[in-house]
Amino acid sequence: MPKTVGWNGFVDTQTQAEYERLSLLEQIFDPFSLRNLDRFGIRPGWRCLEVGAGAGSVARRMAELAGGEHVVATDLSLKFLGPLEELGITVLRHDITADPAPGEFDLIHARFVLDHLAEREAVLKRLASWLRPGGWLLVEMATTLPELSSDPDVRRSMETLGLVLSQRVGTDPNFARTLPLPLEHAGLVGCDSEGLIMPARGGSPLASFLRSTTRLVEAHAVEHGLITQDVLDSAYSTYDDPTFVDYSWMTIAAWGQR
Repeated sequence: MPKTVGWNGFVDTQTQAEYERLSLLEQIFDPFSLRNLDRFGIRPGWRCLEVGAGAGSVARRMAELAGGEHVVATDLSLKFLGPLEELGITVLRHDITADPAPGEFDLIHARFVLDHLAEREAVLKRLASWLRPGGWLLVEMATTLPELSSDPDVRRSMETLGLVLSQRVGTDPNFARTLPLPLEHAGLVGCDSEGLIMPARGGSPLASFLRSTTRLVEAHAVEHGLITQDVLDSAYSTYDDPTFVDYSWMTIAAWGQR
């Protein structure tokens, strides 16, 4: 198996297909993320950092609450973040595993970022150190639950997705299940967490997101004999079937205060 290359080395983050996948991600998970942001009572003037800003929806909400000039949005790919600058948000290409802190913050948020970093515990400690005294760190991570799938081909496709992301990207789909303990290990206090499992009904945005995310690993998985194209095509058809329903994806949010 080829060596681990990281998310941006494995996924083409510049494509229209990736923008559409990120848009689905926002549609599905923003309500949970924004509800978690509301826990902290963001006020005008708070310094906020959105790590791995993707297509920018959470950074936009931060700007509404704190003021755009107080928000920094970072990512390794800035392809879809240009419109944020019109709101006064600072947009930076930034590697949280190596680059210096882009400031000190009252709130730092990262969604589906640390999952894909081999150095995730060290990065958590870095993020915690970028908080002002009393500042909050909110992280959201995903864990797939293929063992709970109601369809054998969907289960196989999810298992393959996890295997390829683990081997090629460095993803750990089980790390989310340890939250909030890693935030405590990073020196934060008042740590807590909440999990969300939503139904992936055939034809729903979540089912479409799972299908498009699986397509990211399709070529590699078939080429290396990890799964057949027939099984993948069956899973894709199932994701379109309105009689299908599954509970095989969980998002976990965890937070702590410096």
